Amino acid sequence: MVGEISTVAFTINGRQQVVNGDNGDGVTLAKFIREVALLTGTKISCAEGGCGACIVTVTKFEGDTPRSVNSCLTPVMICDGWSIITVEGLGGKAVGYHPIQEALAATGGSQCGFCSPGMVMQLHSYLEEHPDATIKEIDNILDGNICRCTGYRPILDAFKEFGSDAPKKFAHLIEDIEDLSLKGICKRTGEACPGAGKCASSGGSGCHGKSPTETGSSNWYQPASLEELNAIMKSFTAETKYRIVGGNTGTGVFKHDEDSYDAFVSINKIAELKEMSTDPMFLGGSVSITDAIHYFAKAGETNPVWTHISHHLSLIASVGIKNQGTLAGNLMLKNAHNDFPSDVFITMETVGAILEIVNVSGSVEEMTVGEFVTTDMNRKFIKKIKFPSMKNKTTKKDLHKLWLTSKAKAGEAVWKIRTFKIMPRSSNAHAYVNAGFLALVDVENNYKIEGKPTIVFGGINSTFIHARETEDFLLGRNMNDHDMFIEALTILATELEPEFDPVLASPVYRKQLAMGLFYKFFLHVLGDDASPMVRSGAINLDRGVSRGEQSYDTDESLWPVSQPIEKVEAKWQTSGEIQYVGDIPTKQGELHSAFVLSRQANCDVVSVNATRALAMPGVVDFVDANDIPGVNNWKTFVATPEEIFCSGRSKYAGQSIGLVVAETREIAIEAARMVQVEYGNGGTVVVDVEKAMETPANVLPFGDAIQYGDVDALMESADRVVQGRFKMGSQYHFHMETQTCIVTPMEDGFDVEVASQDLSGIQNIVAMALKIPFNSVNPTIRRLGGAYGGKIVLPNHLATAAAVAANKLGKPVRLWLPLEDNMKLLGKRNTYVFDYKIGLSSEGKIMALESSIYCDGGWSLNDVDSPFAAIFGQSCYKVPALRFKPYGVRTDTHVPTATRAPGMCNGHAMIEAIMQHAAIEIGMSPLDLRLNNLMEEGDHVMPPPLTLDVPCPISKMIEEVQTGADFAARKEAASAFNKASRWKKRGISLVPMRYDHNLGFPGLKYNCLISVFGGDGSVSIAHNGIEMGQGINTKVAQVVAFELGIDISMVKIKPVTALTNPNGVVTGGSFGSEGNCVAAIKACEVLKDRLSPTREKLGKDATWQEIISAANAADVDLCAHYMFESLKDNYNGYSVWGVAVTEVEVDILTGEMFIVRADIVEDAGLSTSPQVDIGQVEGAFVMGLGLWTSEEIKHDPVTGELLTMNTWEYKPPAAKDIPQDFRVTLMKNARNPLGVLGSKATGEPALLMGISVLFAVWDALNSSKMDAGQTGWWQLNGPATVEHIHQHAGVTPDQFVF
Repeated sequence: MVGEISTVAFTINGRQQVVNGDNGDGVTLAKFIREVALLTGTKISCAEGGCGACIVTVTKFEGDTPRSVNSCLTPVMICDGWSIITVEGLGGKAVGYHPIQEALAATGGSQCGFCSPGMVMQLHSYLEEHPDATIKEIDNILDGNICRCTGYRPILDAFKEFGSDAPKKFAHLIEDIEDLSLKGICKRTGEACPGAGKCASSGGSGCHGKSPTETGSSNWYQPASLEELNAIMKSFTAETKYRIVGGNTGTGVFKHDEDSYDAFVSINKIAELKEMSTDPMFLGGSVSITDAIHYFAKAGETNPVWTHISHHLSLIASVGIKNQGTLAGNLMLKNAHNDFPSDVFITMETVGAILEIVNVSGSVEEMTVGEFVTTDMNRKFIKKIKFPSMKNKTTKKDLHKLWLTSKAKAGEAVWKIRTFKIMPRSSNAHAYVNAGFLALVDVENNYKIEGKPTIVFGGINSTFIHARETEDFLLGRNMNDHDMFIEALTILATELEPEFDPVLASPVYRKQLAMGLFYKFFLHVLGDDASPMVRSGAINLDRGVSRGEQSYDTDESLWPVSQPIEKVEAKWQTSGEIQYVGDIPTKQGELHSAFVLSRQANCDVVSVNATRALAMPGVVDFVDANDIPGVNNWKTFVATPEEIFCSGRSKYAGQSIGLVVAETREIAIEAARMVQVEYGNGGTVVVDVEKAMETPANVLPFGDAIQYGDVDALMESADRVVQGRFKMGSQYHFHMETQTCIVTPMEDGFDVEVASQDLSGIQNIVAMALKIPFNSVNPTIRRLGGAYGGKIVLPNHLATAAAVAANKLGKPVRLWLPLEDNMKLLGKRNTYVFDYKIGLSSEGKIMALESSIYCDGGWSLNDVDSPFAAIFGQSCYKVPALRFKPYGVRTDTHVPTATRAPGMCNGHAMIEAIMQHAAIEIGMSPLDLRLNNLMEEGDHVMPPPLTLDVPCPISKMIEEVQTGADFAARKEAASAFNKASRWKKRGISLVPMRYDHNLGFPGLKYNCLISVFGGDGSVSIAHNGIEMGQGINTKVAQVVAFELGIDISMVKIKPVTALTNPNGVVTGGSFGSEGNCVAAIKACEVLKDRLSPTREKLGKDATWQEIISAANAADVDLCAHYMFESLKDNYNGYSVWGVAVTEVEVDILTGEMFIVRADIVEDAGLSTSPQVDIGQVEGAFVMGLGLWTSEEIKHDPVTGELLTMNTWEYKPPAAKDIPQDFRVTLMKNARNPLGVLGSKATGEPALLMGISVLFAVWDALNSSKMDAGQTGWWQLNGPATVEHIHQHAGVTPDQFVF
């Protein structure tokens, strides 16, 4: 058959790879790189092209431009002729690190490290194409790379050093960048090697290692011409299931359009489909979105219409997706899914593009982009997209007008265009609504519209494209006629009927947004003829280049403690050399597994039929509750067991019903979808906590009220009493490494390799599930690819399920959750509702405070943390009398779990929301009320009867941050800005914090084992803490090097095992680093005590190596152990203080927002590792920003299914969502006498201060409301998404003035 291919060939890091069709079918490039080429630096996280972990550099043919590609979406069968570079191809410890790898490590730009290879490859790819890239260009390239750890600032700082206009901080690295090639890459393995690439090739044509075997087999075709493509189309019948593959990026959005295909047609070798012409203007269908952006930017140099098109296309997805995705492919998504808000469609239809469609007979038909949407494209393809010239039109010259004007071109009608894409996040997000407006306008003739304008919308409903009635009405109208505009707006309002979809923004918002965009277009056309007050409505928010400042103390006498050193693993992370659970090589006989999840909450599982799944080739077994030898429960020490596999009642949609075990992960995932589940006896499904609270049986007290003082009497005597309700939403951890484990049967039990924060918890729960002794379970944890609390108890579920399967089958079982399963199956941050009342004196002093704290506990109420929220509900304020009542609320959702600062951020948010409300009600500024009620030494603190037993530094910190942040001047400047601008508003807030870091409780214990090797004096440490990006290994290495007086390079940290670190507590709550540092210091003391006689004997000039050699010869025990216990070691905790000033700018007409600047001061004592701690503060704060802005969890109200379950619907902050100006100070001269070597914890406190963004947004919106004549208090709950911001702006259409 013409064009049919049986093999493809390409190179990875210079090494030839050949894949035959049977082995390549269904295999992505990322899978091939990891499992066949065995280069595991390339990561897979979302597998949707939404996170950037899988980025590689690709050159598709000789002379092609190298570009970044999302390898997780790229079928290996389209890679024929490609040259692919992975992170291993840049450098490593054997041959030296690449300058980008070194720079990212040096700035602290890698924490957990899971995203780091993708970051490195994104910059490498961009510099390959743009060697003279500027700082501004580089600042924009991470639109598709997610980092949950760092807050992006250090990554951007490192990368901008490579800008052609940057001061060369890393000049010693950058000067060599152009000399680098693949000279250090092994031809045999594709990795960096000491043989400088001269290692002999070992047999075979490239497919070494494990050969992926997938379900089924499809034919692959690779036509080289339009004639061959048409012949292939003719060979298909109308029933043939085929996919034309260009970039294949659409599969990241629509994953299961077909269960299987008969054929795939790769069109990347057809030159005609990539043609570009400027006269006449057309683009081939297979032109990439990136190339189209460049094409229209060039065309825009002579006609600004095309500049708008180029800019809009740049807002699509991410750099990697745009590099690979094609214009025709994007349009075909719109054809297959009419509700898809395609930006290619919007822009092409706005300018009146015409498509050339080739049908099965080979003939060409032309149609508009709008007509194409509903065209049957079976056995057709888009050949070309043609564009009109868009030349301005000269009307008949009017001598009288020429007499009255100084302009030479009076009477010329010009094209006026605006397109819009309003997204839930700064980048890499689909539109709430996108729109295009185009009109030929005679500006000099009262802005008269010549001919019919174009008004196009996406995101309204699946059939709405043009506002036809509005277009007709505007024909020949004058755009400066406001009465006419209002009439047109009224017509438009009757045309807009947004569909309801529970996962989308509300229909009301989308309609109002579309009307606001229509108004924006008019303001854009009118320009300076619009009044100065409203001109801001015409322009987009303008966020400049990111910048940051960091300030901290260090004490050289303690170095390496307090020294801002690079993390000990940093270069291994940035080079992809470091190993996570998913990178562990395949074991002999290993099987893969995937959960079968329920799709209905609160109902019986009547039957489960795995027959279809078991019939699939490669499926081995189906495991369910009947296969569990021990206890069907994956959560210890809880009142209500949570089943490993459902035994009859589906409590929530997403609950695990069973486990499919198969030869490959892909087969297991596919087979899990084939398992048929019948549901019955369904009850009412309640997914909203407020709705659940309407039924008293759902609300349970969690312990007694926490109180002190005479609340009732003081409330009664208060001059003012303010009461209200405040709500805040849930949040997904978004650890880049999804939950993963491998369970292997061994002679003495089971080895468990797992990504968990709790080694002992894993050992205990697996033993109970299998009904075996605890010492038969051997867990090992090396590191995590992010966690944030999500890997404390949740990995127990995977470990028990995989252990049951491994026990049943007697083989190793790997269980690695796809992102969607990870999000549907497992819990997230608790949702909260607070009903509060505060009494104040006439002077604005708090007299009494009470609150009922309602915490969503999911179906079981096992993880209600409202008592914890109560402890943090006072923060840093003087409250004479207080009563907090904690409750749990039952809903039909997955059980929430600890998420960075669990309960802590909720309690802090509650008191700050109360202060905000109370201030407005009594006529004070929120800052003045806060300053008027700051606590002092001796005041009550939670829990009673405690009092603050140290001086309170918060007043001084506020003074310092007000000065350092230039708060007063910026507040005044924001006020002046708001007075001059109706449609852009600025807001600023200052929020203080007291974080009660209480460690004085039983059971807080960590082991540390230190071994010194007699041969050279090098040191290995096995401490009890899990490295997950917080820098625990670096801090332990620093304190050990300091205590032993050796260079830190002599210290290495080893994995955590149950043998060396038994019975330890979870690494979490921000106490892991300091607890293990204490244990390490104590173990060093044991060692030093043993070495003391040897040291004295050899004298003070003896080197460490000499001391160790002599001690070893004298049979001194060079292995020391210590178990830290907080009570025994009198390590009871302390307060962490902080202040954040945050300023935002809001687009009132859309709800879009950006953070202008954030200034954070946090009391971190004398930081053990300043670079690490600065990163912890920044990362926690940005995660807090996500909690209060873009991250929103939604469930289906009927089934209970999670709707925000992937990167398409769930939006953590991207690189341009952080403060444009991000300044962090670790408070100076603030050594902590109660902490390790003067330090304090930093992992979680800064997240609490993220709420400052909510109040800054409130401040901006309040200015808009005041402009609209709306005064007084109003509540803004979290998260303040783009939609919610818009809906609280007080906008009505009568305000749409010119």
